[in-house]
Amino acid sequence: MAQTGLFLGFVLGVVLLALTVFLTGRGWRHYSVTSVPTPTGGGSAGSGSGSGSDSRRWADDPTVLSLVFVLAALGFGAMAVLFVGGSAIPESVTNVAGPALVAGTLGVVVAYLFYGTYHAARGHGLARSQAALLGSWVLGLLFVVGVALRLVGLL
Repeated sequence: MAQTGLFLGFVLGVVLLALTVFLTGRGWRHYSVTSVPTPTGGGSAGSGSGSGSDSRRWADDPTVLSLVFVLAALGFGAMAVLFVGGSAIPESVTNVAGPALVAGTLGVVVAYLFYGTYHAARGHGLARSQAALLGSWVLGLLFVVGVALRLVGLL
């Protein structure tokens, strides 16, 4: 039963990877923007040069983003297999894999919330410092809700 589930997960992962490679290889993201908004954060659009522009180019490349996503998914999958592994895996590895999996998931959620809020605020015309403040405020609110739930006994 477990082997069937693992095999099905592997096949679906291969299909997802093939679909990702197919979609990123077609060049569907190459379009031209008619109006470029001017930055409001105190710098000009062309002020970045050197490694900053290289890293921005890498960050905007859908192939790199897809590769990072696949590697992260494989890492989380490996940690989950180590966590729920049978008697063949030592108990010390299983004891480390559980907290590492929880910490990784919390890290991804926190980064997603902060960057999503930051990016949305920048898209609505706020400066970088204001957008960072808004992202930090959302994370602080999430922390306060977590503490309140813990005090009530729901967590």
